[in-house]
Amino acid sequence: MSEIDEEIRGEVLSEVYRQIEELDWDGLSSRERSRCYERWVNDPSIGDKLARFIPREKVRVWIKDGPVKELPRVRNGIGPNAKYASRRYPTADQIAQQVLGLDWRANLDTLGIKPTQCVVKGPGSDERLMMWAPPQNLQDLVWAGINAKVDDRPEPLLIIGLTQGQRLGEGEQARQRHIAGVAGLELIHTTLRLTRVSPH
Repeated sequence: MSEIDEEIRGEVLSEVYRQIEELDWDGLSSRERSRCYERWVNDPSIGDKLARFIPREKVRVWIKDGPVKELPRVRNGIGPNAKYASRRYPTADQIAQQVLGLDWRANLDTLGIKPTQCVVKGPGSDERLMMWAPPQNLQDLVWAGINAKVDDRPEPLLIIGLTQGQRLGEGEQARQRHIAGVAGLELIHTTLRLTRVSPH
């Protein structure tokens, strides 16, 4: 991405993320997403701008492997592209307070990814390693929680973040809690609402 003029790159990222949110990207099928990529390649505010710096046949790959691949991190306010997001999930502080109580605060110096995680501090000396991900990443959460225990990190708290409107049956939620419990891990389900932000 470095060969693209920084101002143009920012304009393109802002436009891609704006359109993604208008399209309800999470609800699109693979075929619908493919049509979006094709449209973006020929969009004057996206593909035409990128084609000034990279071959047009590489524009689709640039969009897919860049802004779209980064979307989960961007929505969590992580990484250099985050400033171009048009909607974001709650901050680590907000998630901690949503699931643990208003006295809890995130230590952003400990923020990590894969899965998204950070140490949160509560009243007194209470401390947890909060990790969060969507339902389909349960396996990654549990594995990261097991590793955190082995590495003697603060007690892990796994959070399955459901997007607004996403449904996960009570039976499936119970099963996920049971899977985490087998590994000696606490798991909580909560809804993470995307909220509009003012892009860069």
